[in-house]
Amino acid sequence: MRFRSRVKHYFNKYVIESIKHKLMGTLLLVMMVPLLIFMLISTHISRGTVESSEISSNLSRMELSKSYIEEQMYWYNDFLFSALVDEKLVPSITTVDNISSINAFNTQSYLKDKLFGLYNGSDDILSVSLVSYEDHRLYKVEKNDFYVSNDISSPSNQNQKDAIFNVDPATESFSLARNIYRFEDQKLVGRLEIQVMFSFMDHIAENLQSNEEESVLLLDYNGNLLFNPDQLDMKREISKDISNEIISSQESHYLKKDKNYYFFQEMMNGKIILLKVVPKEMMMVGAVYIGQSGLVILIISIFLTVLLSIIVSNQVAKPIVALSKTMEHVEETNFNVQINDRRTDEIGILQRKYKEMIERIRELIEKDYKREMENRDAQFLALQAQINPHFLYNTLQVISGMALKKQAKDMYQMTQRLANMFRYITNKRGDLVPIREEVSHLKNYLYIQKVRFGENISIHLFVDEAVNDGVIPLLSLQPIIENSFKHGFESQIEKGRIKIDIQKIFDEIEIVIEDNGVGMSSFVLDEIRRKLLIDEGTQNRSIGLKNVDARLKLYFGNEYGIELYSKEAEYTRVILRLPYIQRDVN
Repeated sequence: MRFRSRVKHYFNKYVIESIKHKLMGTLLLVMMVPLLIFMLISTHISRGTVESSEISSNLSRMELSKSYIEEQMYWYNDFLFSALVDEKLVPSITTVDNISSINAFNTQSYLKDKLFGLYNGSDDILSVSLVSYEDHRLYKVEKNDFYVSNDISSPSNQNQKDAIFNVDPATESFSLARNIYRFEDQKLVGRLEIQVMFSFMDHIAENLQSNEEESVLLLDYNGNLLFNPDQLDMKREISKDISNEIISSQESHYLKKDKNYYFFQEMMNGKIILLKVVPKEMMMVGAVYIGQSGLVILIISIFLTVLLSIIVSNQVAKPIVALSKTMEHVEETNFNVQINDRRTDEIGILQRKYKEMIERIRELIEKDYKREMENRDAQFLALQAQINPHFLYNTLQVISGMALKKQAKDMYQMTQRLANMFRYITNKRGDLVPIREEVSHLKNYLYIQKVRFGENISIHLFVDEAVNDGVIPLLSLQPIIENSFKHGFESQIEKGRIKIDIQKIFDEIEIVIEDNGVGMSSFVLDEIRRKLLIDEGTQNRSIGLKNVDARLKLYFGNEYGIELYSKEAEYTRVILRLPYIQRDVN
């Protein structure tokens, strides 16, 4: 709650109450709001344009890559087919057991050379195998080694004369196989097969990738990974899910899923799928660049707008602000301010008139201040010279009675106390005195009153040691306590009680004087309070509440002074409040 009030305070002070900031804020709003709206609209449009452009570009590149990959696969198919166009191939796999050992050796050497020729035809060929169904033999070249083994597998796809295409997810490769038929009777006598690694796509993937965040994959129809050069962390379940969506999205050739864009092309009659995975942030990188450029332009525009607003607002509001600050200094009673009155416009007229007004006010204040100080000095001199005749008469009566009834020692004490009081009152050392001296004088006065009233009065005095060095106007306490004796106890039969409490509360001094005298009616109390609030001066020589209250306000400010509380026939309480100020009073 306090934080909100502070924010509200500073907002009102520096924004609402400042014509300069109002003008600056208006200029900023007028210039910045259209610019921000334009930036938001253009950013939104650019994002859509960039997305469409990126999608179109990736679809075109995927289609070209598909054509190139299929062309490579057709090359392997032609390469395999060219191996079949050899008149020695069919006899070599059908007459091995019917020839001499020398011819068998030559035939096997021929097959070995034939297979090695195919194996070395490309670096991406993983293996080459030849199956003879008549003698149940398998000839295979793999890892630069030639193997011959028995094969009892029955022929499959016997009537298929085109290339047989299959993929192997375990080895990330594909195979191309062709059946071998004897020309005379078109009997299936064998099969020639090459197995090719998908690594032949490495350079295609590199060309297809625009940055490192993108990935190029090959999937089979079931979603199994066939080619994953970047080792993309894609689980089989995800691949199947993507594969299913690709199958259902054949017309668009791309889809959005899991914050990624998936571009795909089906090849080899749908048996393999070329897939490119592009993160969404990569698709929007162009829009980000546009947004960053727009942000830079916006920041520069804001800077120029603020600078222009400051210049314009200063030109318009600077003289008004300067005049306002001058008024604040004058409000703090500082009339020695400089006002620039060289302007010729309406503000210049206002400055000149205000300068004339300040000079006139300064003259009036100086005259009034001198008159007030003379009046205060006269009151203070009268206060110092004044002694209550009634009090002196009663005191002398007591001293005379003591001289008759008691020893001379008591008379000496009484006379000393009275002499100290006179010395304190008449000794000129300024109007502000330490509280310890004022309390010492008060104790002399209370001693005399105690002797005068005897057991009919009880006095309780408490003084906080922390207030001893504080200052108070001279004779501020005695007049108030004297009112208690004069007005509170003169006509009272019961035993009187006066309580005086002087203590420090935070950075203030509070003096409470309370008696159980006759008190005051509410009418009298209101009348006295009204006189304390009205600054009508002191019209007589009495030492009373009005004089003490006026002196406290004169020295310490209007927030200090006297508070009065009373109830008829019960009590009267006077509270003096003044700041705790230490001063070397000599």
